[in-house]
Amino acid sequence: MKSFYKKYHRAKISFWNSVATEWNAIKLDKALVSTFLSVAFIILIVYTYLYSNEVVKEVPIAIVNQDASKTSRDYISMLNTSKGIDTKTNYADLQEAKQHFYSNKIMGVVIIPKNFGKDLRRGRQTTITTYADASNMLFYKEVIGDVTVATGYFNAGIVIKKNMAKGNSIAQAKANYTPVQTVTTSLFNTSSGYATYLIPVLTALIVQLVLLMAIGIINGTRHEDNNMLSNFPRILHKGGTIPVLLGKSFVYTALFSIILPIQIGIVYTLFSIPVRSSLWMVYIFSLPYLLAVVFFGIAMSSLFKRREDSVVFIVLTSIPSLMLSGLSFPMEGFPKFYQYITQTIPSTPGINGFVKLTQMKASFSEVSPEWNHLWLLALIYFVLATITLKLQSTKERKNITKKSL
Repeated sequence: MKSFYKKYHRAKISFWNSVATEWNAIKLDKALVSTFLSVAFIILIVYTYLYSNEVVKEVPIAIVNQDASKTSRDYISMLNTSKGIDTKTNYADLQEAKQHFYSNKIMGVVIIPKNFGKDLRRGRQTTITTYADASNMLFYKEVIGDVTVATGYFNAGIVIKKNMAKGNSIAQAKANYTPVQTVTTSLFNTSSGYATYLIPVLTALIVQLVLLMAIGIINGTRHEDNNMLSNFPRILHKGGTIPVLLGKSFVYTALFSIILPIQIGIVYTLFSIPVRSSLWMVYIFSLPYLLAVVFFGIAMSSLFKRREDSVVFIVLTSIPSLMLSGLSFPMEGFPKFYQYITQTIPSTPGINGFVKLTQMKASFSEVSPEWNHLWLLALIYFVLATITLKLQSTKERKNITKKSL
């Protein structure tokens, strides 16, 4: 019993010594302080502000009216009611519109053919031709979507008028045109806004990037200065690595326990990003995510011989991390090989669970698969971090021994 108490007391001292050492290393390193402030807050605010309009509006498109009839003007008036597009009607022919399209003055072209009104009056089918810039998916979606909706309403008006001319009431004419009525409801992201979609994903991803960079800078500095043993004198004692590892992880977890509610409470509120979960549920879910990222960072940082190496590592891996997060393309569409890789990165279950909690109003039982996945990753990376810390310290002791000989 006395032996157990001594081990516990030594582990406790080593733990709090590690907490103090790591905290002092962070607050005395200007690069680290700027990293936490600039990336964790400023970049998130800037990105949220950039996308604060949520949806693209008033995309300029050219109208080439080859008919110049009252019917064609009525059709243009219907296009003008769309909030997503801004019609420009001062184009005499397609060549003039093409010049403005290639110079990016307009993002689409709508051609109303000759005899448009005459063909409709005679019951002939006519064609509205639309060109849209598919190199920008947001502009393309807005142009094609608004033109399609406006054309659908215009078609409906023509058919309903013809039915009413046959003696049907307006209610009967509408029923004849649409025997099956559709009702669509947007779930969660009700405004279909880009910021509401992007920012929760980016928040969880920023946590991983900031932690990996901070841990890499500190451990790279210790590698340069060969002061791992002097900072953590009991790390090579029997069972001494675990208290050091827990102390280091405690500091980073505590820091983001302060940063995360500020991000959600201030940035989300400032830009009206919805949060459909309590902060306590977000905290509980974030705990294994933070631990998994910290242990992963400590395990990877053993590869860094200089503090600059961590920055290079983040630069090289930030784009793959972004792509593999499912932000730009659904993970279900990845090849199987990449799907397996994503499951080893903490941000994958972290982002999924964070979005479900904050945007989909999921209960905690509904995010338990992601939560359990994060605990499994935390355990795996904890073992790897323990091994790499031990190896790094052993290597440093050998180097010191060689220099003293």
